[in-house]
Amino acid sequence: MRQSFTARRQRGIALFVGMVFLLVLSVVAVMAMRGTLTEMKLVTNSARHEAAFEASEALRSVPITLFDQHVFERGWPTAFNGTVPDSDFTFSTQLAPSLYSKMKASLQTDCAGAVSLFYGTLQADCKGMPAETVYDPATWHPDMVIAVCDPSSTSCSANISSTITIVPDGSVLAEGAGGAQAAGYRGLGIGSAGGGAELLFEVRSVATVPGNGVDTTHTQYHQQIRN
Repeated sequence: MRQSFTARRQRGIALFVGMVFLLVLSVVAVMAMRGTLTEMKLVTNSARHEAAFEASEALRSVPITLFDQHVFERGWPTAFNGTVPDSDFTFSTQLAPSLYSKMKASLQTDCAGAVSLFYGTLQADCKGMPAETVYDPATWHPDMVIAVCDPSSTSCSANISSTITIVPDGSVLAEGAGGAQAAGYRGLGIGSAGGGAELLFEVRSVATVPGNGVDTTHTQYHQQIRN
């Protein structure tokens, strides 16, 4: 009877020790799993942020293309309610017709209801938004809202989008303008003609990608005007 009691007692202790080890291993496994999930979330968030940054940078170049072509052609294309034939804009031959139409449809209207072509003055309060001020991006009204397809998706759902805002930020004489004036030419206008001028714009792009990835890029754009 004593041996049987001792054996049962040993089996009880072994069971208790085994349960303790099982509990410790379970806690270790749960902690390892939580660490893995946290790392996966960090990697996913980093990937979404990188995708949003790339989308913001890429789509911000769309209105810049319009800027450059507008200055070179001295006007806007007829597709954008301008007077210059579409065929004269080189980007119309470089872009797919679908994207060309999307660019036109992406343009927003200003407080007067006219299509916003970026060179307008700061807008007053309208459409539920406050009056624009140059150094407060929260007040800027959108000039273009463009959406494109996610290249990693099998279906085109236009789930990558960017809201682009452009506000004028003054103008300066370009290098050479003052030099032309100092060299003996008379008048500010002649000095400006000699070196040209630069129009300054603040360009802000807020992009969103699948998975609620959001990123904002902001730059100052210098538009050179020469005669």
